[in-house]
Amino acid sequence: MSLRDTIEAARREAQEAGGLLSGNKNDSAAQSEDEGSGFSRRSAARAKPTRNAAQSVRVVSAEDAKAGRSGKRTSEMTKEERKAERAAQREIDDLRNMAANALLKKDPEYSFTQRVWWIALGLGFAMTLVSFGLNWLMQRNASYATNLYAGIAIVSLVLAYVFIIGAFIFDLVKARPIRKRVDAEVHGMTRKHLEQILREDALERDAKRASK
Repeated sequence: MSLRDTIEAARREAQEAGGLLSGNKNDSAAQSEDEGSGFSRRSAARAKPTRNAAQSVRVVSAEDAKAGRSGKRTSEMTKEERKAERAAQREIDDLRNMAANALLKKDPEYSFTQRVWWIALGLGFAMTLVSFGLNWLMQRNASYATNLYAGIAIVSLVLAYVFIIGAFIFDLVKARPIRKRVDAEVHGMTRKHLEQILREDALERDAKRASK
């Protein structure tokens, strides 16, 4: 074989090898494009239900969410219906307050806290009167303006603050939890149950009056 034939054979092999490489690259590119298209189609398929779900959402205002006894939202009621709704709510609130007071009167623990509260409050006001009275006497009569009376006036005033502030703290710590518990109970009661409690309370009060 001559040198020319050898060069021509090498050139043909190089061209065939180049054609194979370009074919592989085209196949890879086509496969990547198909995969990209498939991903896009899947993404679009997933996004479509989300868009439809968003379109089905309806924003409801807080005013519309409040439904009255008639089942209507406040925005759907007429002026007369809203007025009647407020009157009915005030009536049920009054029933709850009266029922809560009736239950508290029967609660021995609450009755005890109220006695302690009134005693502490009364002592506080008594000490206040003693302090003011001594100060008035010392101002009116010089014979009372002594260290003894001045000391008693100061001690009385300090005790007055202690009893009065202590009474309110005691009410906050002991009595208020009982009131909150009873309020929660009556808010869970029906109108019929509330009226029954009030009837029983009225009968008990009538029986006490009759016994006196």
